[in-house]
Amino acid sequence: MNADQLKAYKREKSRLFNAKMRDLRLRDKENKQPADQQPDNTIDKQDELSLQDVMDIFETLDTKLDLIQTKLETIMENKLYETLDTKMDLIDNKLETIIETKLETKLDTNQPINRLPSIFFA
Repeated sequence: MNADQLKAYKREKSRLFNAKMRDLRLRDKENKQPADQQPDNTIDKQDELSLQDVMDIFETLDTKLDLIQTKLETIMENKLYETLDTKMDLIDNKLETIIETKLETKLDTNQPINRLPSIFFA
């Protein structure tokens, strides 16, 4: 598992853990309320968010943002590599065509291929 996969794995485990903890806290909160208070305060309690609820929402959004950012980075990297590979293939093909054309031209005209002249000093 590479570093990015490990990071994504840890994020997912953290997200699942936070979701499970949030669910347990909500269940515990519901169980602690007396039966006679539930019908009277249901509307008021639905409109109010506790600090813990806000923090849970924030954690969930933060985790989702991290996942989106990771996916976006992966997509961008893949697209970049794909584009670079395509460009390199095009450059290789053009270079091979140029070399073959020059070589054929030199062979057809029986001219020496660009070789440096030998210079001897006495």
